[in-house]
Amino acid sequence: MSGSSIIDQQCLIIKEHEISCNIEQLKKCFDTIVSELNKIKFPINIKAIQKISTSITIDDTNPYNQSDIVNHPLFIIIRDCFINILHQWRTDQRLEQSSRTAFSEVAVMFAIIGDYVTDINVNVVKQLLIYKPLIDELNECLMEIATHGKYLQDFQIDAVDFMIRAIHRLSRRRLEIQNDALLEPLLDVIVKCVCSPFFFNIFMQITELKDLNEAQTFLLNTCTDYIAWHEGNRRHAIYSVIRTALLKPFTQWFQSHVATFQQWNELTNNAIDKQCAIMFDFGFENDEMLSSDTCDDCKKLIDGFIFILSSLSNSTTNTSSIDLIGICMFHLYAMTLEQNLLDYIKSRQLSAILLKLIDIGNEEMQFNAYRILASIMTEQDIKMLANPSKIANVFFTFLVEVIDNSRKIRRLRNLLRCLKSLVQHDQIKEDLIKEGILPQLIRCATEIKFDPLKEQQPALEILLAMTFNSAAATSLKQNSQFISHLKTLLISSPEQGVRRAVEGLIWKLEKEDTATANSAIKSTTQSAISYKYDIMLSYSHSDKDLCYRLHDRLTNDHFRVWLDREQMHGATMVAMADAIENSQFVLICMSDAYKQSAYCQSEAHYAYERRCHLIPIIMKPNYRPDGWLGFTVSGKIYVDFPKLGFDQAYLKLKNGINQQRKNFQQLTKNQDQLRSDPSITETHLTPIEMTSNNSDGQLSIKMCELTTLYRFVDKGTCDIVPKHQQSEQSSARICQYEWTYAPSSL
Repeated sequence: MSGSSIIDQQCLIIKEHEISCNIEQLKKCFDTIVSELNKIKFPINIKAIQKISTSITIDDTNPYNQSDIVNHPLFIIIRDCFINILHQWRTDQRLEQSSRTAFSEVAVMFAIIGDYVTDINVNVVKQLLIYKPLIDELNECLMEIATHGKYLQDFQIDAVDFMIRAIHRLSRRRLEIQNDALLEPLLDVIVKCVCSPFFFNIFMQITELKDLNEAQTFLLNTCTDYIAWHEGNRRHAIYSVIRTALLKPFTQWFQSHVATFQQWNELTNNAIDKQCAIMFDFGFENDEMLSSDTCDDCKKLIDGFIFILSSLSNSTTNTSSIDLIGICMFHLYAMTLEQNLLDYIKSRQLSAILLKLIDIGNEEMQFNAYRILASIMTEQDIKMLANPSKIANVFFTFLVEVIDNSRKIRRLRNLLRCLKSLVQHDQIKEDLIKEGILPQLIRCATEIKFDPLKEQQPALEILLAMTFNSAAATSLKQNSQFISHLKTLLISSPEQGVRRAVEGLIWKLEKEDTATANSAIKSTTQSAISYKYDIMLSYSHSDKDLCYRLHDRLTNDHFRVWLDREQMHGATMVAMADAIENSQFVLICMSDAYKQSAYCQSEAHYAYERRCHLIPIIMKPNYRPDGWLGFTVSGKIYVDFPKLGFDQAYLKLKNGINQQRKNFQQLTKNQDQLRSDPSITETHLTPIEMTSNNSDGQLSIKMCELTTLYRFVDKGTCDIVPKHQQSEQSSARICQYEWTYAPSSL
């Protein structure tokens, strides 16, 4: 029997034993084939390779994904054959029909192998595909495509397409493979392909196409998928490169076509989705500051997405329009991960549109709608919801679904990010607790399978926010195993962010009550002279630029200012408490980011509880505090830096502080006279008159004529109130004045 006949016979046997999953018999067939291939010459070899590759059927019912059978030398021979054909094709050598057929068939086989990679065979498949001669040939080929558009008219580009898919499927969700040094040049040249004029020229034709040919599929689908699924060390850098090349022309195209979105077909929707997926990579792992041009283009896209959603919310939907709604929602959510874009989305009053669409489409689309709502809803929006507990239920359900699914770890990370936004709202926080979310969060925070920075730290920060709910705080305090784990983490964790969150939890659960009680005793007798600092700045890292500028101006004007950038050397929460207790004023630098931060809430809460002198500062245009932050600064006059401009706002702040310090000096003098003779109930003192001009937000303070006053004592403070103002509501009345120096009023 000839070698070719033997190989044909073995191919038939392979098909039989794939069905029966007889691994040992398959290996014997492979051994026989390898022996015959070594005997015959190259042209016959190519035909044999083509037959073998079509005989190997890989799916979830056969043994290829259950063992390391792919480690057999036969697969190395097949791979090397592909490399030889690729080199011939790339160097313009004439290919026989058998080579052309084998070229595509082998690539398809490896792409299917990539779909069924398991923990058992991953290293074997990696050695097979992440092979320098193969990667080098692919790099050369793709560089010619990116530079000259070569091969884009050749249908055999489908072989390159399938081999790139094979590598993509092998590396998907496997960071150790994505970060392999051999794959870096391949990633770079794929990025060059999508940044090339050939890519965008094809994209611009998308509304006229009914199907994609091989080259169009390669550029619009395969290259974009490879990039979108890349989560390696260089992800943010390559997204920045792609945004620079594509965002401007894509935005111009989108603006010119969005009015006719009702005519878009599935190909157009898909192409828009994939292009957006390789440009928007925002979030907590990416600190890149977007340029003003980039922000402007993103805002134009946001306007387009909202236009589509608004139009479809008022019309009958079909399958295509539902898909488009899902695409718009997904990428709008991606935009919310960048703070400047989030602020813009909030200004567009999107909540009402999303609530109209919330029950349309599949579960994934609904989840994206809720994720956007989690980022943009105000306390007032939540009050207007017909069923606010539905949000808590949706997020709890998804958390349970993904917490043990390692292939959805990115979903878990984004889910935790959304929960960090949601738990700023007391109503949602309470509903989440009722759903039973605490045990799931504790798992994310403590189990070693979760990444310390990407899963454990966010979960710890959510738990920190939960401690402001008394029921949650009690539950966590009673969980001795959790408390013990926190104390171990505080000592052993190498991650500063994790230690900070842990220290915040220990502070809230074990130390805060005692510290508040002790500091209250100190605050009743503390004078201006005894303060170590004039001002403490309580702010979110997101607002650091304005805060640092304010700090520098204050220090230049000889104020003693505490700022965590340069003062915090000890334990975070202890240092914070010490700063609050030793500062005459606490400036609350208010923004969305401040309100969402459990650390900022801890600072503001501690300062409020110990009746510090709070001065609210608005850090972002049009921001108005609500929820817990609105309660904390209730009755106080804000210094609005964006509205007034830095110089005018700073002057208002500085004058107010200086005026109040003078006020305090007189108050201290009056209190000293009262303390010198405890029997005094009525005396002639120099009082302080407080008047408010609500029309312009200014406050004037002036000294009155000598008159008769009574001593009014409220919760341990010595607030001096003019006799004619005293009533049952004296304490409440005095609290409405911003620059009163009573600790209960600021």
